[in-house]
Order: sequence, then C-alpha cells, then structure tokens
Amino acid sequence: MRGLNLGEIVIIEKPARENSNAVGGRCGTPYLFRARGRFAGMPLAPVAALFVLLALVLFSRDAHAAGAGEYDWWWVFYERQSGAADTHLVVRPFYLANESPDGNRFYASLMPFVYWAYETPRNDEWLSLLGLVHSVDYRHSTGVRDYDFGVFPFFFYGDSPDERDRYFLLWPLGGTIRGKLGQDRITAWVFPGFALFFLYPPAFPPTLLFGAVLIASFVPLYVDYESRDYRAWGVLWPLIQRGQSHNRDDMRVLPFYSHNFKQGSYDNYSWFLLFNYQQVYMKDDVQRTFFILPLYGRRWNSSGKAGASTLLWPLFSWGYSRKAGSLELNFPWPLVQVQESVVPRVSKRIFFPFYGRYRYEERETFFATPLYFSMRSETRNFQSEYHISMLIVWYFTREYRDRPSSEYGSRWRYFKIWPLFQYEYDDRGNLTFNTLSLLPWRDPEGYERLYQPFWTLFEYRRFQDGEKRLGLLLRLYSQRWNDTFLHVKVPFLFTLGRENGQLTEWSILLSMFEYRMGNGGSYIRLFWVPVDLSGGGRSAVRAGDGPRAAEDYSDQAIRHDDYASYNASSAFSLERRMVLHSARVF
Repeated sequence: MRGLNLGEIVIIEKPARENSNAVGGRCGTPYLFRARGRFAGMPLAPVAALFVLLALVLFSRDAHAAGAGEYDWWWVFYERQSGAADTHLVVRPFYLANESPDGNRFYASLMPFVYWAYETPRNDEWLSLLGLVHSVDYRHSTGVRDYDFGVFPFFFYGDSPDERDRYFLLWPLGGTIRGKLGQDRITAWVFPGFALFFLYPPAFPPTLLFGAVLIASFVPLYVDYESRDYRAWGVLWPLIQRGQSHNRDDMRVLPFYSHNFKQGSYDNYSWFLLFNYQQVYMKDDVQRTFFILPLYGRRWNSSGKAGASTLLWPLFSWGYSRKAGSLELNFPWPLVQVQESVVPRVSKRIFFPFYGRYRYEERETFFATPLYFSMRSETRNFQSEYHISMLIVWYFTREYRDRPSSEYGSRWRYFKIWPLFQYEYDDRGNLTFNTLSLLPWRDPEGYERLYQPFWTLFEYRRFQDGEKRLGLLLRLYSQRWNDTFLHVKVPFLFTLGRENGQLTEWSILLSMFEYRMGNGGSYIRLFWVPVDLSGGGRSAVRAGDGPRAAEDYSDQAIRHDDYASYNASSAFSLERRMVLHSARVF
C-alpha cells in the first residue's frame, strides 16, 4: 500500500506473429497490468474494483482536463484530488486512500468490515472486522522491524529479528504473547471453559448465561508471566496466583485470601473479597484503607491531610484533601455528585439527569437533561465548543488566536441536523453543505468521504481559491467551476467543459457525438468514430522513432490534457513488435 495517486492502468501485450488479415497488423495477449502514477502500489482487491467500472467509464468520456485543477470525478463512484492540503483517491465503496502533507497515509475498503489502515514513516497498521483483526508493522529507531498480528480472541502472532518480540498463541490451546497487557511475556496453556460452548451453544439475542460462558472461556488452566524481574504463575487465573521479585510478593487464592506487597509502595490484604485492608506508602505519609464490601469503608492518611468514607458503596461517599484543597461528596452516586479542588482545578456539580457541570483545568462538560450536552476546551491559543441538542442538532466551533490551523483556519463552524443536512465553513472562505447527512458522527476524511455521496441529494462546496462544486441527486448532475473554467457532467449522457472562455470538451450519449480540444490538437466523434481536426496530432508513433518510441508514447498518452488521455489508444512500434494500450481509467 505505497503511494496515493492512481494514474492509468497500462496493458502491455506480448509480441505476436504478424497476421496480414488482422486490423492493425498484429495481435497479442495481455500479460501485465501495471498501475501508473503515485497510486502504483495499491492493493489488488481495489484494483479489481476499478476494472468493474472501467468498461463504463471508458465509454462515458466523463473525465476533464487537468489544466482546470488537480481534481477528477465520475458520478459517485470515483473521485481523485491532488493538492498540497488534500490528496485522496476514492473508488466507492471499495477503496479510499488519503495522504496528508506530512506524508502520513490512510487507506480503507468497505470499513469497518473489510479493512482500514494507517501508514506513517515508521508504522503500518491495519484493522478489519470491527477491529477484531489487527496488524501492526513497526520499525524501531534502531531500524529493527517488529510485526504483530492478531485475530481476537483466537490467534496472536509476533515476529521480529529480536527474539524477545517473537510469539504465538492459538486459543483455546494456548501459547505466548509478548509486550501486551502491561507485561513483557504472558504464556497461557489450555482454556477449558471453551468446552462449555458445546453444552450451552451461543444464542441470539445473547443471554446472561452466554456472557458467563464467554468469560469462563478466557480463563486459562495454567499461566505464567513476567515483567522485568517479576515472575508469576497461576492456575485457573485469576483465581490462583503466586508471584515474586526482589521487591514484590503476591499470593492469591480467590475468593478466600489474597496478599499483595511491593516494598516502599503498597501492602494489601483481602479475606473472602469482603474484608479488605491496604497501606500505601507515600513520600512523607502513609495512606490506609479499611473496607467491608459493600457496607462500610474508610481511607485516611497518618498525617491527617486527607480522608474519605463510604456507606453502601458506591452510593454514598465523601472525602477531603488539604494538600489539593479538595472536597468531594456523592450522595447518592451517580445522581448527586459535588466536588471542588484547587490543584488540579476541578469543579463538579451533577444532579443527574437534570443538570450537570464538570470542569477540569481548561476543559468543561455540561448537560441540561439528556436533551442537551456540551463540551468546551480553552488554552492560550485555542478554544473549542461542541453543542449537541436532542442527539440530532450539532453545533461545533473552533477558534485559533495566535496561529491559524492548517485544517480549520482561525475560525471554524459546523452545524448539523441529523439526518437532514450538515453545514461547515471557516474564515478562509471554505464552505461545505450536504443533504442528506445520515452518519451519526463526524468523519470527513473517512466514513463521510467513502460513503456519504451514496445518499447525498444536494451538495455544494466552495474553496478558498474560488473553486466551487455542485452535485444533485447522488451526482446525477454535477459541476465544478470558477472564474476561468466550467465542467459539467451527467453520467453517460452529457459532458461539457470550458476554460478561459473557450469550449474544450462536449459529448453526449456515451460519446457518440463528441468534441474535444487539448494541447495535442482537437477532434470530433461521429457515432464514436474519431475525426482529427488538427491535421495529425500525436495519434501514433512513427516507425522511425526508434525502440523507445512506444514507451515514450505511452508516457505521453497518460497526460490529462490531450486526445490520447481519454481514449483507448494504441501505439505501434514496428521495431519492438509490441502493442501498448494506455487507457484513461476515469
């Protein structure tokens, strides 16, 4: 998945014996399909999707000259843009590729089911099947490759030149994983709870019994793991465990007894999960906790600087800290929550479900009944507000004071009434309007870019450079224009292009009748038969041009500003005895 700009698909045919009866004098069999341009490394599955549309597009002649800007589209199925701020390719719904100015890339196909992927200079990551399939290819600063692949919960695999990063686990048999769940290594063998699925098969909708069996299926018969110098083993983990290091000592036999000790850090005991006692050693203080679950609990510091108590946990609790200047009351939780703190700066007033305001440093969350919700964040240079009413009315703002954002400018607004429409603009002149707007979240470079045109009845975009784009009824009619050019498309039926007040393209009925003008000259089509109006042009490679003639011609043929760009043209090289077909895909 390297690169982002799909240019053309070039079909190179094998040399064949001359056939004097064949039109053109030669015939051959395609033996190589090669993607040209910056999208040269795209996966084969999306390429197959391109060929599904290829037959339609080759005859529709809906493409426009790139002299009007680095943007091209065909109906809702294809869209390509190249620019400093936005480079993307979409073959809906099969393939999406974005490239940011810093070189990071995002790919997707029918997400979230088929795959979506992120690529940075040091990390390639892709996910599939709602995230249950996950792959990460990471290159450390030393240049060592570290590869991880998993299909949760069945299979986990890791590979690297470093032996410490190699592992394999197959559920329910067992194996080893490394660098996960906060441990250097975890080795587990046999998950006997898996057999319960044969006694209690999964049912839909899921029941509490299914949930219990699912949890039991993840309990290993035996496990041992390590983190630095800490080593531990367990039987039917987490029920039975024993672990030690030079400063740690843990033992657990649930539900009867457990003891966890780390020198200079903590020491806690539990009996029958009901009676619990803990000491936490701080720099100049000791914090103690006594808890009879769930009836009564008390936490206090030896210095008296902090304390808390609870009754019928978690319903009723209260506490204070003189060092932080804080006081907190939950009575009962979560319906009534009150908190004030100086360091960090915290203010909380929640009377659920009627009113709530929570502020932590520069971030604030507020709700008034479940029908209104807002979030606010403010720093020296940045302020944002997000307002959501009745879950369907959204209003988002961003302000940048000192330095404008490359994505949002200095002032940005977004308004949406789900599922009717969405409206977005910034102070640089960029503006977007879409109806309908069915997605219940905002993701302009992902889900919206891949799927939204399929249900868009009306769309309008205006860019800061003056370009405008309009689409009606799933882009059955679409156009883009500014002061110097105009391009109009009705798929299969009509195409019109004007640049600098001059007609550059015009076609109807799958290009049955067509006029086109470019740097290579002008031509017309009458019942699909091309007639060159420029007195020659670049329609063929001359026999005396040498062995590089066919390749040079193929490079010219993929340009977007001449007749050869938009036609399944062929160039004949008598010396190389091969045929090159360069077809403009869209």
